[in-house]
Amino acid sequence: MAEFIVGNAFRKIARKHQWLQNFLWRLDFALVWCLINFFSLLPVDASSRFGHRVGSFIGPRMKRKTAVYEDNFRIAFPQKSEAEIKALARASWSTAGRILGEYSHMNKILEEHNGERIEIEVQEPNACLLDPSRPTVVVAAHLSNWEVLGVAFARMGIPNTSLYSPPTNPWIDRMLRKSRESLQCELVPRDNSARRLMQSLKKGRTVGVIIDRRVDEGEKIPLFGQDKLTTTMPAKLALKFGCDLVPVRVERRKDANFKVTFYPPISPLNSDDCESEQAVDMIGQVHGLFEQWIRQQPQDWFCSKRLWPKRKPQSPTKNQGEIDVDAYAA
Repeated sequence: MAEFIVGNAFRKIARKHQWLQNFLWRLDFALVWCLINFFSLLPVDASSRFGHRVGSFIGPRMKRKTAVYEDNFRIAFPQKSEAEIKALARASWSTAGRILGEYSHMNKILEEHNGERIEIEVQEPNACLLDPSRPTVVVAAHLSNWEVLGVAFARMGIPNTSLYSPPTNPWIDRMLRKSRESLQCELVPRDNSARRLMQSLKKGRTVGVIIDRRVDEGEKIPLFGQDKLTTTMPAKLALKFGCDLVPVRVERRKDANFKVTFYPPISPLNSDDCESEQAVDMIGQVHGLFEQWIRQQPQDWFCSKRLWPKRKPQSPTKNQGEIDVDAYAA
């Protein structure tokens, strides 16, 4: 999420003046609070569809953030034309709007239609997920609506602790944390989180981490053929505690209907390597899965943070017509 929504143009001044920063934070909180409460009055699917429209309208007007989307898509899909890249960026904003529209409906997504809004597939072998008392380390990407993973855990009766990046705005952070309480999901802020995640595993809680973002202190691991600084902490935790490292994919079916797939556990290719080398290998295998998933549904990839060093944009591909944005934003 951007540091400021309403007053993004004043962000540099606000960082120097606490009163202005607090004022802009409150404005942003009021906007998000009104949106979420409005969405909560709508039926689930209608809220998702309206969120789609809100995202596609507001998102592209945040030009700095849109440029980040486009740069990430250019590196991931170098064969696509500029028209296709811009269409993907706008479609990804639409996905972000859907997530906002669905945020206040997580309980309904869990319970409505006897839980049929979420199809859960556990691929074999995956014994740990069939026994909620055994902790597992789960890794995922920012695809579709990754918040649904917490709903899947709740339906499966798996106590879990999820790592998250707190919004800069403390009022929005408190609101989002409260919304997770009904799912019995413990949230741990990303900074200095290793100790708390280890404590959760010791208590028998499954740990969930979204790992497709850049982590400055991470290891260089290829994603789409380019080195990306990525955390290896999930793999190291799995190795240390003898847990399975399980990749999970969330796919959007239609509106607020999803499929959550738990893939077979990832193991190091060479068990004789040191722990750090094994961890890099395991996360590299996870990256390979992420690439497959993103290529299949690029419009559902929420890549709002810069993943690779900034590059000069390539020249538009010749003889390429305009792309229908709605083809991506369905």
